[in-house]
Amino acid sequence: MPVEIVTDKETWDTFIDASPSGLLFHRWDFLKITEQHTGYTALPYGIYKGRELVAVCPLFCRRRGGFSVVLSPPPMQAVIPYLGIVMNRDYAAAKQSKKESTLQVVTGGLREVIGDLSPNYLSIKLVPDYHDIRQFIWDGYQTRINYSYTIDLAPPLETLWKNLNGKLRTNLRKFEKHGYYLEEGDDLTLLYETIRQRFSQPDMDIPMITQRYFEDIFRAYPDHVHVYHLYDRDGDLRGVGTTQEYNRYLLWVGGPKIDGTSANEYLQWLLLRDAKEKGFREFENTGANNPNLNMHKAKYNPDLSIHLEVSRVDAMGRAAEWVYSNIVNRPWVKKRMVPYIE
Repeated sequence: MPVEIVTDKETWDTFIDASPSGLLFHRWDFLKITEQHTGYTALPYGIYKGRELVAVCPLFCRRRGGFSVVLSPPPMQAVIPYLGIVMNRDYAAAKQSKKESTLQVVTGGLREVIGDLSPNYLSIKLVPDYHDIRQFIWDGYQTRINYSYTIDLAPPLETLWKNLNGKLRTNLRKFEKHGYYLEEGDDLTLLYETIRQRFSQPDMDIPMITQRYFEDIFRAYPDHVHVYHLYDRDGDLRGVGTTQEYNRYLLWVGGPKIDGTSANEYLQWLLLRDAKEKGFREFENTGANNPNLNMHKAKYNPDLSIHLEVSRVDAMGRAAEWVYSNIVNRPWVKKRMVPYIE
């Protein structure tokens, strides 16, 4: 069968571990925990060429009142910035002719799945190295470009330091001089409290999730997901952030400024150093789509990477989009109807 739901956790995780595109977001327990906390059904599809598993694609489906939505990832804002298709470990090194024949199998399998699911709204945000979306374009999908920031960690630390914005280097020296220090934590309370204060406002266009979600993720992946606290010399908290350290080093979810200081600049530099010391090849500060944050992130001289989104919507889906954008998304309505952080 060219496409079927994978039911074996070991088969799925072994494939993800071996693929250069595999992220922690794709692993079995991450998908199942996300399913539990979002109300979307996780569908871990495998696509085969003969008997060989050549790609996987986790989809999340929800049906309500005759309306069907299929997403990858489900709506959790930047908590999962991208998901979508993961090709097998041999794909990147294959000749172009083999790549294209494999992609035909993959998109053909997805075409079969999507036909069976018949969603009114479909959106797939692809991983950063999946750029060949021609089959989706030919099938009439809408496309969108999203951005993220990455830093190549191959150069010596001294070079990475020199690449920083000059004013940023001056600020970082001040934090070091004033005795700021980083500690890995084992409690999400401080992180979650800073996020709650920032995002639990009705004018924020973000469907937030509960602290239990993060706790479940941290419990499932203690070797790969970490929370770091930045303190001043008096032991007062000045910054907090989380990382994913699996295949690549991601600055994942960070807290806002504490007491209006710019200590998060020093936090990010210390995490970049941590990634370098641990031997990671790349440091990613997820998300480069917010004009209010881009100038801050650009001070570290990152490269701008892209990840693509393909989507399709029918007449019922367009009507639902209009209702959400023009009615449900109004702050006073969201305050009553949309679940926020506890």
